[in-house]
Parts: sequence; structure tokens; C-alpha cells
Amino acid sequence: MTSFNHYAFGAVADWLHRTVAGLAPDTHGYRRLRVAPVPIAGLDRAATRFETAYGMAEAGWTAQDGQLVVRAVVPPNTTAVVVLPGGTETEVGSGHHEWTVPDPRARVEPRAVTLNSTLGEIADDPEAYEAVLAAVDALGAEWGGTLRSLKEWTDQRTLDDELVRLPPAAKERLQEALDGLNSRRVVPVVG
Repeated sequence: MTSFNHYAFGAVADWLHRTVAGLAPDTHGYRRLRVAPVPIAGLDRAATRFETAYGMAEAGWTAQDGQLVVRAVVPPNTTAVVVLPGGTETEVGSGHHEWTVPDPRARVEPRAVTLNSTLGEIADDPEAYEAVLAAVDALGAEWGGTLRSLKEWTDQRTLDDELVRLPPAAKERLQEALDGLNSRRVVPVVG
């Protein structure tokens, strides 16, 4: 256990409990709970519990086969507002509860990647990110380092915006790499 007297540690732990696992008070004293888990990429489960004045409250989720199993334990003489991933909201009384919903993180179909894709979209797509870096690395180590050294891969700039830093051959090389990636994914390229 780390000290909650250090704000940064306490803030992260609070976020994990209230947001990722999804257990928070909806009124003072936990008489009414809020169970609203937010599954994040890279985790396949999260759970938390808290001893309230009414008993043990618990919330959590597990990812299985493209589904999320959300569980909650509501102590006696309390209620809970449950907001499931996907937006369905319900109210439940005390007891053990379980719901199965589609995993909102499940990738249905990869999006086409073009020179007009934002750096943020590319960074969030590991396959596209690697294809872009490999294409630029093929131009020479000094050019690959140019894109790798970018501090922010955000939605504020497109890949085409960054090509001004690279040699003229980069645009053609990147277009070929993206065309290959999109054809392997069988995604229609728009724009």
C-alpha cells in the first residue's frame, strides 16, 4: 500500500476504484451507490470493494469472448444506480447482481488509414503505427527517427502535415505502405 497523503497516488487509486472498476457513492454515506465501470484497453478485468456503513459493496467486470460480465454486490438497505458500458442504466436493490453486455472495446472492423488520418488515429491503431514507422524507416535511420521523436501523436495533426519534415520520397513510400495495409484489412479506402 502506498500513502494516500500524496495526492498523485490517491488520485490514481481513486480513478481506478471509481472509474475503471466503477464503484462510487451516489449519495453521501454510500446509502445509494453508483456502479458505472469504464473498461480500458489493456485490461481484461477490474474489481473493487469498499466497506460501507451498511456492509461490503463491490463492483467489477471481466472481459470474455467479446463480452463484458459486470458484477455488483449492493449491501442491505441500500440501492445502486448501474450504468453499463454502452449506456444502459438501471436501478437495483441490495444483493448480488450480474449483467453481460457487448465489450465496447471490441474492434468490429479496422478503419482505413490514409495520409489524411490524424496522428492520434494512427497511434491508437498498433498495426497502422508500425506500418507507418516501417515505411519511414525504409528511407533511412535518420528519417525514421524524425517520426519516432514526435512527442505528441494527437488528433490535431495529420500524417500528411508531418511529411514536410521528411524527404519527398516519404509521401510515396507511406502511400504504398498504407495501401498495402488497407488491402490486407479489406477496408474500403475513402478520401
